[in-house]
Amino acid sequence: MHTHPEATEIFVVIQGTICAGFISSTNKVYIKTLKEGDVMVFPRGLMHFLTNVGESQALAFASYSSASPSLYIMDYAWFANDLPTDILQETTFLNPDQIKKLKGLLGGTD
Repeated sequence: MHTHPEATEIFVVIQGTICAGFISSTNKVYIKTLKEGDVMVFPRGLMHFLTNVGESQALAFASYSSASPSLYIMDYAWFANDLPTDILQETTFLNPDQIKKLKGLLGGTD
């Protein structure tokens, strides 16, 4: 999951099959399986994802409404830092072992 706080993204699939989706500001989830020629728009600032669900390599292009769209990756924001485990446990519903594992994978410390 990631977001671009400064831009809307338009995404077009050139080859392959990609599952794409975003979460609206009212927490409604929009998911679509995209094939060659399909387009999806991710509104500015909304969390979204893209994943290859086909059996072959996928190719796509993205364009942004700003030359500086910014990139905010949720996993890194939560776990690639030194935010104490007990605070993360209270705010994410994860247990300490899960948090420590994610911090270890993403370079965070306790």
